[in-house]
Amino acid sequence: MKRSASCSVLLLFLVACGGDNPTQPSAPVPNVAGRYEAWNMWQVQFFRTNDGFTGSFYCAGSLTLAQSGNRLTGFAVVGEPCPPLSFDLSGAVTADRGLSFTTGGPKPPEGQCPSAVGASYGGVATETQISLHATASLDCPGPGEGPHRFDYIITAYKSS
Repeated sequence: MKRSASCSVLLLFLVACGGDNPTQPSAPVPNVAGRYEAWNMWQVQFFRTNDGFTGSFYCAGSLTLAQSGNRLTGFAVVGEPCPPLSFDLSGAVTADRGLSFTTGGPKPPEGQCPSAVGASYGGVATETQISLHATASLDCPGPGEGPHRFDYIITAYKSS
């Protein structure tokens, strides 16, 4: 009889103390702040909806990231052979080095398609490199143009 009473007290104690689900401390967020750049930083793939025409091009560029906790701010710059542009960006980094931010995308080096505004990028960072992807739907003016899907792939390396 004494044994079952002590087991009941032990069971009651475990339930009252939260059982076996201890709270795990959160992992620290890595520092990804800095300048990232590459001659072929942006690979842009496009698909023209009205006739299925596809293609791709590369643009040089850079990203400058500032970090406060897990929040990211900064800007992106697009260069040759694409028309020069810059975009503000904002987003976040996770403890497992996941990146997400919103910024623009390059305007094609030829034709009348506009640059993307407010594209949502997602990807990862290592100690020296970032890799991200975004998709944007754009309506390009001009004869035979119309709706396009643009896929933006960023691969850039941290400057020393």
